[in-house]
Amino acid sequence: MILLVLAALACRPMPPEDDTGDGVVDPGDGGQPGSTLADIDPSVLPQVDGACRAPELARVDYVVDGDTIYATTSQGSEKIRFIGVNTPEMGYGDAEQECYGPEAMAFTAERLQGGEVWLTFDKDCLDPYDRTLAYLFVGTRDEDFLQRALLRGGYAEVMIYEPNDAFEDLFRDDLADAQHESAGMWGACGG
Repeated sequence: MILLVLAALACRPMPPEDDTGDGVVDPGDGGQPGSTLADIDPSVLPQVDGACRAPELARVDYVVDGDTIYATTSQGSEKIRFIGVNTPEMGYGDAEQECYGPEAMAFTAERLQGGEVWLTFDKDCLDPYDRTLAYLFVGTRDEDFLQRALLRGGYAEVMIYEPNDAFEDLFRDDLADAQHESAGMWGACGG
């Protein structure tokens, strides 16, 4: 029995460690029955015509950084990269930590604290690194669209790779507002 447990743990995909060496942020143990996210009809979420997948409620396993998570979906464990945004790097491996990377990661972890997130998709579902590309929602309000919240708070910049450009104009407007207000990294990082 112990060998089976150890074998299961050894096969579990592990995300990269953070710069403190104690692993990535665990978003919490929410997602209990009766969750308001589970009650959302996915048809009310912003969606893209010709999307590569149907919207899906996912269980958040780890927050890697401000724009990447591991989540359990109907397809198993997936590394999810947020479409349309780029947050400062955390400094994993040989990469240097960038200004406002920890703040962006903390913001994402806080927003995903409940442990569940709705994913919607654009035309391409995978990037060249085999990460699943998705838009993330923690509710149905504008501020619950995680990419928009990251941009508005000054935690991210716009990064568009066609054909996944459905919300580009909206994202660029959010970015311009954050820069105008010197929100987040736009005030703290001299940019």
